[in-house]
Amino acid sequence: MDHSLFRAVVPYVVGLVLAAVLYVYAGQIEYTPRPGQLGPAVWPQMAIGLMAAACLFEIVRKLAGGRAETRGIAEILSREGEAEDEPRFPLLLVGGIVLVTVYAILLLVLGFIVTTFVFLASFMYLGRYRNHGVIWATSAIVTILCGIVFLRVAYVSLPRGTTPFDRVTDAFLMLPGL
Repeated sequence: MDHSLFRAVVPYVVGLVLAAVLYVYAGQIEYTPRPGQLGPAVWPQMAIGLMAAACLFEIVRKLAGGRAETRGIAEILSREGEAEDEPRFPLLLVGGIVLVTVYAILLLVLGFIVTTFVFLASFMYLGRYRNHGVIWATSAIVTILCGIVFLRVAYVSLPRGTTPFDRVTDAFLMLPGL
């Protein structure tokens, strides 16, 4: 196996191994089964399965010689051929990481609905988008759609938040037609 092929396949092999470990780990979630409802491991395992399938597809494609117009993860991550005059915003990257971390921390306190709404709006402002109406409308619509998908379609138990924020989740669940 030549060096470039090895370099192109290794990230996908690592992803496949990671997917296998995560799949097993997700299957160890303890819960009390309810008749007619999916367990909490179903959706994570489906997502991990798709990740594994994508890695397997890329490994086979690389080994079969399919190097058409696409680049592998290793090539994308390498800095070769990168334009020097492209602007970089390292503080925005740090801000995004901090915002995601704060989201994860506040999720249990504020609940999914409130935290997601504030996170989406904050992320758009951080990204230098300034159409306020679009920001708030998009945050509301995406939060409502995610709430419907997770609470009504996938039956995922989302963090409700602590008092008084849990009342927002209760109100969301009581909306007619949802």
